[in-house]
Amino acid sequence: MTPPPSPSEPGQQSVPAADANGAAPSLAPVVSPVGSALTIVLLATVALAMKGLLAKFVYATGMTVDGLLLLRFLIAMPFFWLGVVLFGKNRPGERKMKPVDLAWGGLYGGMFFLAALFDFTAVSLIDVTVSRIVLFTFPAIVMILEALHKGRFPPFRQIVCFVITYAGLVLVLAPGGFGEVSQTLWYGAAWAFGSALTYAIYLYFGQRMITTVGSMHFAALINTAAGICMVVYELIVQNPLNLNMAGIMWTVGISIFCTVIPFFLLYEGIRRVGATQASLISLSGPAMTFFAAWLFLGEVLTIPQLIGFAVVTIGVASLKNSFTLAGLGRLLARPFASGGPTQR
Repeated sequence: MTPPPSPSEPGQQSVPAADANGAAPSLAPVVSPVGSALTIVLLATVALAMKGLLAKFVYATGMTVDGLLLLRFLIAMPFFWLGVVLFGKNRPGERKMKPVDLAWGGLYGGMFFLAALFDFTAVSLIDVTVSRIVLFTFPAIVMILEALHKGRFPPFRQIVCFVITYAGLVLVLAPGGFGEVSQTLWYGAAWAFGSALTYAIYLYFGQRMITTVGSMHFAALINTAAGICMVVYELIVQNPLNLNMAGIMWTVGISIFCTVIPFFLLYEGIRRVGATQASLISLSGPAMTFFAAWLFLGEVLTIPQLIGFAVVTIGVASLKNSFTLAGLGRLLARPFASGGPTQR
């Protein structure tokens, strides 16, 4: 999917607007589609960043990964279709869904189910902060997929972002050297990377379908397919669920505020600017998770790990700006650009 053309400056642009009497056109501010899309993706990132944190509270009640995922999909499913009924007409696709779309939706839903299973398994094994950093390397995988799919070498800025991102990840996972990394950390990190890989594949190849059937219908279809996959998976493996009232209440919060709402926002952002840009902006998620995990769980990163996080953040900033604090500020401020005419 080709992103819409970006304005020369972020925020809003002034365009001529003639009045009803045919008078000389005046300048009327128009919201930049790129700026609004970045805002949507950023809001989705905030909500998704809280998912792993709340999962820790669910596990503390004794519920298992399977219990959380099964309830999450079943609770979220009707809300997704309610969103289609209420808002689907305002987010139409290029055409109505066909049987072939259901088949592709089932495939993408299966990929999303695997991504969710790997993700929540990782959170149950290692700190939520570390798992978030590993998971949020998926934009680098999206870049590789795009390069392979289109048969062209990535732009130099994206290559720099890829190298910097994974250099920071090494600092986070092995601040004292690879020999000091525990087996549990490697195991949990492997699950998190598996989630990043499957999520990147599903996100990149599914982006065209978002445009075809509409973001609302796509979100509902994918999560319904993932829920069906989860039910079939549980019938096969029959792992214990350990359901309890406290865990169920936490899961309701995850289902609505960390699944339904951010998914609609994320897919709408992808529809406007494409998976590559949306996924790169969402790399700001670990910073939000760090703060929340420190505040509510007492998780603390070492100095080398904090440096690694800073390196990852700089890698994201390098995508659209030079390696300067001003460039980083412009990236983070872009979704909140003022409503006045652009100053050049």
